[in-house]
Amino acid sequence: MSDKGKYRIFISHGWADRWLASQIDRRLRELSVDTFIDITHIGSGDEIEERIFSEMPKCDEVLALFTPWSVDRNWVWVELGAARALGKRVVAVLYEVSLATIEAEKGGTTFLRSRNVMDINGMEAYFRDVSIRAKRGSE
Repeated sequence: MSDKGKYRIFISHGWADRWLASQIDRRLRELSVDTFIDITHIGSGDEIEERIFSEMPKCDEVLALFTPWSVDRNWVWVELGAARALGKRVVAVLYEVSLATIEAEKGGTTFLRSRNVMDINGMEAYFRDVSIRAKRGSE
């Protein structure tokens, strides 16, 4: 739980995907879920690495957005590894990329397991699940 007592989700994404990531962020906040997303929560002059690693432990889960652009971004993989090391729930969302492509072209899916991975078209079910987890966490 976040300091505010709300369920909190860290949104990991590539910079090219910031509009899509911000739409996911907006929808989560509409569900009364607290979020951490760099485009909103990291300001000019902030130490990016310090902010990411100080915020990750405060989150209940990590949503990692994988697109043809973000799979090449080192920070997405670093954040995913940090989440796994901290024992966080990890949900990988695929948009215009597949696990097979990531495996073949990018060198592996070490942190991505089929139980964690979903296509962007499954987001409504994800939002429903998150809403349930958030309500359970606030009880």
